[in-house]
Amino acid sequence: MALDLDKTRDLPPPLERAKALHQARLAAPFDAYLKPIPEIASSVPSMMSDGERRFLFNIAKDYYSGAGLIIDAGTFLGASTACFGNGVAANPHLAEIRERWQKPIISLELGITNQQMLLSFKRHGIGEGLVAGDSFGPLIEGHIKNVRDLIDLRLGDILETGRIEDQSKGKKLPIEILFLDVLKAPAISEFAFLEYLPRLIPRRSLVIQQDYLSGDLPFIHVHQEYFASKFEYVGEISSSAIFRLVHRITRDEVAALFANPPDPEAELTLVSRAVQRSVDPYRRLIMSFAKLRIILKARGLEAAKQYLSFIESEYADQIAQQQLRRVQNVVRASRYLCEVGAGAGNEREAVKISTGHRGGDHRRTDVATAI
Repeated sequence: MALDLDKTRDLPPPLERAKALHQARLAAPFDAYLKPIPEIASSVPSMMSDGERRFLFNIAKDYYSGAGLIIDAGTFLGASTACFGNGVAANPHLAEIRERWQKPIISLELGITNQQMLLSFKRHGIGEGLVAGDSFGPLIEGHIKNVRDLIDLRLGDILETGRIEDQSKGKKLPIEILFLDVLKAPAISEFAFLEYLPRLIPRRSLVIQQDYLSGDLPFIHVHQEYFASKFEYVGEISSSAIFRLVHRITRDEVAALFANPPDPEAELTLVSRAVQRSVDPYRRLIMSFAKLRIILKARGLEAAKQYLSFIESEYADQIAQQQLRRVQNVVRASRYLCEVGAGAGNEREAVKISTGHRGGDHRRTDVATAI
């Protein structure tokens, strides 16, 4: 079955299809997996959108067959796990699924509180008494307790906890749904690709890249688009991009990517392809930050400045919408890099600006005064 992004149904209310940064465009039949979901699967504090939660719940309920495991890599407070768990619990084939998998969902999270999380916990009225460095595992446990028997919850560094132990004499354990919201560093992406991609099932497995439609982690675009010929693009929901595996990926193929990574010009081609995945001009603008960083590395500062000029012209209408802080931060970050040039330290500062974690002295590059 070939996917066609031009054949999509109207999305059910209150999901707003055209709302900036919350576009939802999925190829049939996956556009049907956006139906409203029960409150128990939608009430856990999260940065995921309503549409993303709906999709996770409904694919666990109506798409998941039990042919492989569900890997929930990066659950934070348990929102994605709650969606998957409650969806599987409502799956009409639950009995058969449980015959094959005692715990069909493997949920992975570092689970260590940092200062930024404490501010989020306070806003949601949770985590009283926690300090930076504490485990917030009990919060996750509380959010998934009604479906805990379906979940293998693993707290800690994914490089240590994320391996799928094989209990079947060398036979690989397959993965049917792979949710990735943990790829915050290239080493984690390398681990996840080596460990999980060879376990995907052709014509069945879905990969949900939750950070895909952002510009802060360009290596995600490079790694996923390197295997573009192996996948069909299902579509997007907010910051998530969804892919379905078509052709099997071997571990040797994944190892080859990391043993001989693409040069900067090849990276630029891959990131350019990723930017064009989104139908939302606001998302494409945000993703342009990743492309600008690769241009800076591949072609130098003058080329990056030329691309910045293109961004400011091409997306002038979006930049003018100053109430969208995420968009404004991305433009600030792009302008900052074009002021200071390449360098690991400069990139780190630019990412802080892009994500809203850096202000103060960089307010001099405020978009409102620069255009």
